[in-house]
Amino acid sequence: MNAQILWDKIHDKASLSEFEIQTVPQVRREPLWFQVSTQGNYLIISKARNNRPSVNLSFDRKINYKDFEFVCGYYERWLRGETGVRHEVSRKSRNTAYIFALIAEAAKLKSIG
Repeated sequence: MNAQILWDKIHDKASLSEFEIQTVPQVRREPLWFQVSTQGNYLIISKARNNRPSVNLSFDRKINYKDFEFVCGYYERWLRGETGVRHEVSRKSRNTAYIFALIAEAAKLKSIG
């Protein structure tokens, strides 16, 4: 997976209009909704306004490309269910659940423009 292409797709979509997506838990947890928007070169993650159940954030999260790219490097291993990957990547990024959901969403998108 090319992190730059995925980032561009999701950033372009959020730049056009904020949207809501769900987390993609691999254990038997209920997916949570969150809103995605942009602020300059950042993706902004906030509580969902239109869907429930929403993530419970005390403040918005800002995700930059460097963090997205780092987490993207673990996505395929996580998707395959490799033991310990989620814990390993979560030690370095507190946005792992959101980035995994963003990658899944970007993988579904066709190029905009």
